[in-house]
Amino acid sequence: MGVGWRWQARWRFLAAPLVIWLVLTSGGATALRWAQQRGRAGLMQRFEVRLDLLGDFVGSYVADLIDRERAQAVALLADPVVTQRDFARSVAGFGYPAAVLLDSRGRLLHAVPADASQTGQDLTGRYPHLRTAVLQGRPAVSQVVPSVVRREPVVAFAVPYETTSGRRVFSGAVAITHSPLSSYLASAWSLVGIRVQLADTGGAIAASNGAVDSARPLLADGDPDLARALARRAVGRYRAGGRWWRYASLPIPGVPWRLSATVPEDVLFASVHGNETAGRVAVATAAGVGLLVVAAAARSRRHRCELLASEQRFRKVFDHSRIGMIISNPRGTFIRVNPAFGRMLGRPPDELVGMHFADITHPDDAEAGLDILADCLSGRLESFELEKRYRHADGHTVEVVVTSAMLRDESGRPQFFATQIVDMTERHALERARDRQQAELAEHADQLERTNAQMADFIAMLSHDVRQPLTGVVARGDLLLEEWPELPETERIRYVRQMTAAGHRADHLVGEILMLAQLDAGAIVARPRRVDVPHAVLEAVAGHGPSPDHPIGVLAPDRTIAFADPAHLRLILGNLLGNALKYGAPPVTVSVVNRPAHVEIHVADSGEGVPDEFVPHLFERFTRADSGVALTKAGTGIGLYLVRQLADAGGISITYRATSPHGATFVLTLPQAAHPGAAVETRPLNARGA
Repeated sequence: MGVGWRWQARWRFLAAPLVIWLVLTSGGATALRWAQQRGRAGLMQRFEVRLDLLGDFVGSYVADLIDRERAQAVALLADPVVTQRDFARSVAGFGYPAAVLLDSRGRLLHAVPADASQTGQDLTGRYPHLRTAVLQGRPAVSQVVPSVVRREPVVAFAVPYETTSGRRVFSGAVAITHSPLSSYLASAWSLVGIRVQLADTGGAIAASNGAVDSARPLLADGDPDLARALARRAVGRYRAGGRWWRYASLPIPGVPWRLSATVPEDVLFASVHGNETAGRVAVATAAGVGLLVVAAAARSRRHRCELLASEQRFRKVFDHSRIGMIISNPRGTFIRVNPAFGRMLGRPPDELVGMHFADITHPDDAEAGLDILADCLSGRLESFELEKRYRHADGHTVEVVVTSAMLRDESGRPQFFATQIVDMTERHALERARDRQQAELAEHADQLERTNAQMADFIAMLSHDVRQPLTGVVARGDLLLEEWPELPETERIRYVRQMTAAGHRADHLVGEILMLAQLDAGAIVARPRRVDVPHAVLEAVAGHGPSPDHPIGVLAPDRTIAFADPAHLRLILGNLLGNALKYGAPPVTVSVVNRPAHVEIHVADSGEGVPDEFVPHLFERFTRADSGVALTKAGTGIGLYLVRQLADAGGISITYRATSPHGATFVLTLPQAAHPGAAVETRPLNARGA
């Protein structure tokens, strides 16, 4: 009974500590399990983030390589004839062991190494990426294929570009056993036993951090367990060789490749394995609670050291990237800037840290960037791609493509932006130069077409208007020669007068043609000087001779001075008077009006006027109205064109006004003499012109 009582008392004292111990043990076990899951999830997340960074690098590497291929091809391989030496030199600039140049039909023009047996053959049937580049005109990256000339597994980058001889395709190939991407994958991750590889859609390995068997480059042959796991899910775990493996994969945009990485779990979770063991030991004994805290702190410090090492590796990739990279806070202020971005803007990276992106953005693009920043902070966007312009330190504009993603913490709050910047200045400059060249070619083509049309009109005019009076002269001359004795005197005189009129008509046409040729050649130069306008008008009227049927009235002050080339003014007035007498009706009047700043000459007739629909074309070359009195009169359509050209050359303006209720008026506007001391033309008129 005493023994039982003692056990009952002991149990009573032990019950509470035992319960507390059980509670602490259960709580510690639960906390340990939660910490293990969080730790492993965090390491797996960093594993996937690192894989995303590798994928971004591969995508950027391919895009940059394609841009450089196109730029070099346009610069060096666009001539109508490309020599094998020039092609080999271009290929050597990229370090490609093999490359081909195709024409617009997919036929081989050149290859490195040279293979005469393949020259001229269509390769598009054997290589889908070449077919895509030739037929669709867009860059294409191949799967793992046998080289055209070296007969070894390669991946190729086919880039189409346009030349004056049509489309061409430049394709460089890299052997999978010596791929630069393989070298990068081998140095990008330091985990022991990790396997990183790029595989195409057919399962062939394009690049790997390990050795690749060129005879059997299939992932299913080199790592069948991983291949089966990837066929089921993009991310997960599998068991192979007595160990559990963690893997992740992602597609590379724009290329038929998928990047995957697999690592043993004991390696991936090595940094938390000690924590897990220490936690289990601490939970197994109540006295180990304090030791668990100490051990956890030590393991936490170790974990921070590993994170620091991971950060250093990330910094190495960040600092040595060939594209600009930025980490900024949610407000858009730069926290970290890599040297590539500093070189892009001509500024030290340290100078950019602490600056806001709007400080270096072109003013016209700043507002769009602020709007996108607001959309990201509000949750409407998680990432974006934007073309914008930055300001270089020396003041010039840098055109870029910005790709940015917002990273948030576990609660969804914005932490920072991870941004990549690609310099597009040179590429855009090449595109603008190409557009300018195309515009110039189109302009030259339009000029040639207009010239051809003018030549056709000119030939048509020669064949009709010039030939007609000459034919009349020849026909009447032959008639006079054959029938001279039989013809009465009046008929002979009539024929001679008709021949004379036709000759004058031909002479006038030849004069207009010669004047037109001189204008086109730029051989006619106006030499304006002070001219007595009423005197010049009277002289032009007198040049038409007396005509009782068509008198010409002149209304002018005694002496009005203007600034014009006298010879050109006489030609202009002669053409206008001839048009008024030919197409108009009497009375024909020439008026001189003296204005404060200029002098106007009005040449008016009382005919039917110019049809309204023809007024916009009145002063164009070889144009004639297709209605009204113009259909009953012979003409070349160059008289008023010559008038406009001579007027423009001498600083004279000419306009047409319809006269109410009928008739036509041409108005010449002459500037007043600019130099009072200039000579004034005052040659006396003959008796007929007085």
